[in-house]
Amino acid sequence: MQKIKGTIYYSASDIVNFLECEHLTALDLINLETPLPQAEDDDEAILYQQKGIAHEGAYVDHLRNSVSCLVDVSGYRDDLDAAVAATQEAMRAGADIIYQAALREGCFIGHADFLRRVAIPSHLGNFSYKSSTPSWPVLPRQHI
Repeated sequence: MQKIKGTIYYSASDIVNFLECEHLTALDLINLETPLPQAEDDDEAILYQQKGIAHEGAYVDHLRNSVSCLVDVSGYRDDLDAAVAATQEAMRAGADIIYQAALREGCFIGHADFLRRVAIPSHLGNFSYKSSTPSWPVLPRQHI
């Protein structure tokens, strides 16, 4: 859940959270106006985050060298409008992979680590996109 320029945007996780626990949604709404205290990550959590970020970066590099066109939208992380526009532009251009794609429909937003071009016709042409959680390849140790 995010509040941007006075508008609240909901993700798929927010909908699932509401279905699981309405109180969690109430707390999320309160947190938008008055941030609630959050526990700090411990050293183990930080290590997992760092390793995950490094592995994802290595995978992106692997993809960048494996496909003809990978578009990285992660630079627009703090600007939803720009991220959505960059994602749409990459889709219209037919990019093979769109990394950190941002999609929006009304007050609903979605972020995909990877959108992969597939050979299924759509309004874009003879292709469309599928959000995919990659089957992470085993990369050589020096990449991790």
